Amino acid sequence: MKTCLTIPGKPSAARLRVLLFLVLWLVYGAAINSSNLLDFDLQQIGVEAIVERGHFYLEGSKSAQLQTKGDVFEYRGHKYAAKQPGQFMAGSVVYFLLHQLGLGYVNHYLITSALVTFFTTSLVVAASGVALFSSASGMTADGRGLFWPLAAALSYGLGTSAFPYSGIAHHDALATGYLVIAFYFVFQLARRSPTTHALYLESLGAGLLLGLTITTSMLPFLMAILCGLYFFSLRRWKLSLVFLLGLLGGLLPLFLYDAVSFGNPLRLANIAGASMFADTFWHFDLKNLGDKVVFYVRALVFYVPVFAVGLFGLSYYPRQFKRGPEFLTLVGSMIVLTAFVFNIRSDGDCQFGPRYLLPAMPFACLGLAGYSYLSTSSERRLAAVVVFLAGTVSFVVNLVGALRGAMSCPHGENAFWNHVSSILRGEGRAYPLAPWLLAPLLLCATILLFDLARHRARRLE
Repeated sequence: MKTCLTIPGKPSAARLRVLLFLVLWLVYGAAINSSNLLDFDLQQIGVEAIVERGHFYLEGSKSAQLQTKGDVFEYRGHKYAAKQPGQFMAGSVVYFLLHQLGLGYVNHYLITSALVTFFTTSLVVAASGVALFSSASGMTADGRGLFWPLAAALSYGLGTSAFPYSGIAHHDALATGYLVIAFYFVFQLARRSPTTHALYLESLGAGLLLGLTITTSMLPFLMAILCGLYFFSLRRWKLSLVFLLGLLGGLLPLFLYDAVSFGNPLRLANIAGASMFADTFWHFDLKNLGDKVVFYVRALVFYVPVFAVGLFGLSYYPRQFKRGPEFLTLVGSMIVLTAFVFNIRSDGDCQFGPRYLLPAMPFACLGLAGYSYLSTSSERRLAAVVVFLAGTVSFVVNLVGALRGAMSCPHGENAFWNHVSSILRGEGRAYPLAPWLLAPLLLCATILLFDLARHRARRLE
C-alpha cells in the first residue's frame, strides 16, 4: 500500500487513477464481512475442490462450512454448481497461492475466503471503477473538469449493487467488472491512432475479458456480444485476429470445464441442470413481464436512485455522439439485459437490491457525464446537486448492504430496513480484513482528496 506515498510530483492522470483504484479496492476489502462469507459459501466450495482435490464437482470437503446446498444439481453421480465456472477458476488461482502459504478453508475459513474475495471480485470491480472513470472522462464535454467522470465512477463503485456484491466471490459482480473494462479497451481503440502499439494489447485485452465475462456469468452474455460488435464496427480488421485469440483464451476455461464436467464443451451448467433451474431461461409471459417491471422499478427507485438520474443524463449527450457506436453499445447493452431479465421467472432470491440489473448499472452511470453538455453553468450546477443527492442516497443504502451482507431473506422484504433494524438491535459482523486495510484506506483517501483540491485550485486560477 506504499504506492500512495511513492508517486512523486504534481497530480497526474495516472496518479489519480491509481489512487481511485486503491480507494475503491480498500473500501471493498474493509467491508468484506462474515455474513457474506458464510452465506455465499458456494463460491468458496468450488475453489477448494479445484485446488485441494483437483476436480470440478463440489463434494468431498472436510470443512463443515463447505458442504453443498443451494444452487447445486447432481449430474452423473456428482454435484455441480448451477453457475458458470469463472468465479471458481479465478478464486482457485488466489487460493492456490494462499494454500502454499499455509492458509486453508478448514482451519482459517473467514480470513482465507476474505482474501480470495479481495483478490478476485473486489480487485476486478475496483479496476472496473477506474475503467469507467476513464471512459466517462472521454465522454465528458471538453473543459468541464473531473466532477462528472468522478461522479460516474463513484456512483457505480459505491452507489450501485456493485458495492454490496464486491465483497463476495460472486459471478455476476466479477463478470460485470470484466465487461466494463472490456468496453473501456474498445472505447480506447476507437480513439487511438492506427499506428499506436497499444492497439494490439487493448484488442487482446478486450477479447480476453469478453471471453471471461461469458465464462463467469451468462447474465451479461448479450451485452458481451454487443461489445464485440462494437469492436468490429471500428473496422480495425488487422486487429481482429488478436481480438479473436483473446476471446478464445477467455472462453477456453469454460470449454474445459464443460467438457470435463458434462462431456461437451458447449453444454453449460444451467443446461446440464435444466430440470432444476429452468427459471433462468428466457420465456415471454405477459403477467410475468408486468410483475418484473413493477418489481425492478421499485427496486431501482429504492436501492439505486442514481440509476434513473444516469439514464436521464444520456439524453444530454450531443446528437453526433448518440450516433456513434459507443453510445449505441451502452444503450443497447442495457436494453438487451432488461429484455432478458424481465422475461425470466427468477428475480434473484434473497438479494440486496436488483442484482440481475447489476451489469447495466455502470452503463447507466456513464449517463452522468452527459450533464456536462448542459449549456449554462447554472444548469450544470443544478444537475450536479441532483447527481450528488441521488448518489449520496444510493451510497448510504448500498453501504448498509455492503457492511451487513447481500443475502437478505426472507425474499420480498425490504433488505435495507431489515439491516437497519439489525444494527439497532446490536447484531454484529466480523470484518476479517478491516484491521489491515483501514489505515491504508484513510491514507489513500486523504491523498486523493488533497490532489483533487489542488486540481480544482489550479482550474480556478
